[in-house]
Amino acid sequence: MSLQVRDIISFERTFTVEDVELFTKVSGDAGAHHVTPDEQGRIVIQGLLTATLPTKIGGDHNVLARTVNFEFLRPVYWRRYNNL
Repeated sequence: MSLQVRDIISFERTFTVEDVELFTKVSGDAGAHHVTPDEQGRIVIQGLLTATLPTKIGGDHNVLARTVNFEFLRPVYWRRYNNL
């Protein structure tokens, strides 16, 4: 498949606590909100970890990104239990 301007590609990804732990080690971003659950049992996933999602597109289609812009509208949380 060849990418064209205005193509739309979508996929879903569920981050795990292990993903956050590994990213914390690699990036050094060990803010308390990333490592200590809040009163609802949630931790905040690093924004730049969520920003890695577009790299899948590059890998799938063998392209290199030259510019990427992000606007983080709200936190992405990981919860130990889905029912919390």
